[in-house]
Amino acid sequence: MEEADAVLVLARAKLNFARKSHGERCWDAAGADDHPTSECPLLPLSDAEREEFLEQARHELRTEGSTG
Repeated sequence: MEEADAVLVLARAKLNFARKSHGERCWDAAGADDHPTSECPLLPLSDAEREEFLEQARHELRTEGSTG
């Protein structure tokens, strides 16, 4: 996969996650550190959960590319 494609996949995966998230989860541990004073700390997605979002993004981008 080209670097530009990887950037698009990651951006789409994070967008899908943001649309689905209810605010109690974050993409990774770095995101959890963004809210250290929160009474309810954010829980990062597991590697497997992130990979599901990435795979869905790959699928969406392939589908859009083949129809457009």
